[in-house]
Amino acid sequence: MKVLDLKQTKISIIFLSFLLTANLNASETRFPRNISDINDDKLSFSILTKDKIVCLITIKSITCPICIEQLERIKKKVLNFEKCNLTFIVLAPGPLKGIKAFAKKMKFPFPFIQDKNFSISKIFNLDNPPFEIMPAVILFEKNGAVKWRQLGRSFDYFSDQALEDYLDCENWI
Repeated sequence: MKVLDLKQTKISIIFLSFLLTANLNASETRFPRNISDINDDKLSFSILTKDKIVCLITIKSITCPICIEQLERIKKKVLNFEKCNLTFIVLAPGPLKGIKAFAKKMKFPFPFIQDKNFSISKIFNLDNPPFEIMPAVILFEKNGAVKWRQLGRSFDYFSDQALEDYLDCENWI
């Protein structure tokens, strides 16, 4: 009987934990105001959002083939996304040297951020230590609050289509 009670308690704790993290208030989940990219260039969120909508792309790891495909798909659609005044930041876990090599190989024309100790992904409950981040695409308000997000991707589903549908850049005024 005690084993059953322990199992029920664990399930209740896990469920409660899920509810608490799933219902985070937008004011509690803001993008950091000042960060540095992998080249140690300072990025101010208020400057980035002055004339643009910031879109954060998280990649699971620098070896994730689906994440690589996602970046390639977005890179091909940059001109369309620019109609919506969109700019991108890529958040990646792992060693700085590996992320720099990955960024150079990808030729993605936007800054890459190393997620040291999962400090940024934790804010949005996307951390999956010890090596990964949950793949996501997140749009932010000017104050750094989450405006919209799409979690996950797979070999037959990519977030760029959901982002295009949400923004409707073709009909942007």
